[in-house]
Amino acid sequence: MRTKYNAKAVAYLNSEFKNQFVIDKEESKKAMLDYVKSRPTYLEIGPGKGQFILQIAREYPEYNFLVCELNPTICGIALKKIDESELTNVKLFYGNFYKLRDILQSDAFEGLFLNFSDPWPKKRHTKRRLTHDLFLVEYAKIIKENGIIRFKSDNQELYEYSLEQFERYKWEILENNTNYTTYDSFDALTEYETRYKTQGINIKRLVLKKTKDTIKEVVEEE
Repeated sequence: MRTKYNAKAVAYLNSEFKNQFVIDKEESKKAMLDYVKSRPTYLEIGPGKGQFILQIAREYPEYNFLVCELNPTICGIALKKIDESELTNVKLFYGNFYKLRDILQSDAFEGLFLNFSDPWPKKRHTKRRLTHDLFLVEYAKIIKENGIIRFKSDNQELYEYSLEQFERYKWEILENNTNYTTYDSFDALTEYETRYKTQGINIKRLVLKKTKDTIKEVVEEE
């Protein structure tokens, strides 16, 4: 679901820097590196309004959490909630994932959350899917060995596509659930997920582990 432009959210994003890392400021990039190194850190790409990551961060104060988002409206909404939470273990990076990757070192994260990512159903948009080849090889570089990707989606086609992709790039499948209703301790509901459950929409969930066999280069089609 696409988010409508919100001028107040964008204005907040552009005026507040308490819990935000800014790509064009060297001191901010250094602060982000220090933050990620300071404690085991998990990355979420696409935080929505921040409900998921804030709940996880409250329950696991021993970890740091970093969210990455490109949409300025979503960033502004999430940043305001992060600031208001007064949690010190959640920060936001406003920008392209590849720019984040360029700043960080290899094996930076304990794991990654992909919650209800845009399915980008049209073929010409395949490269925008967060489980496309180009993303998977980068995840394999920035996630530590034995690190975990936790993927949730309401979209059947994206789930099937992503499962094939993870298998192709040799991520070990620890969980494959097409009707995910029993939540484990390292998970939380997103805003949209609550709505999907009341509508009777099945949630698909994958839990995947990076191993020494996980592929870090794009696999060429035969």
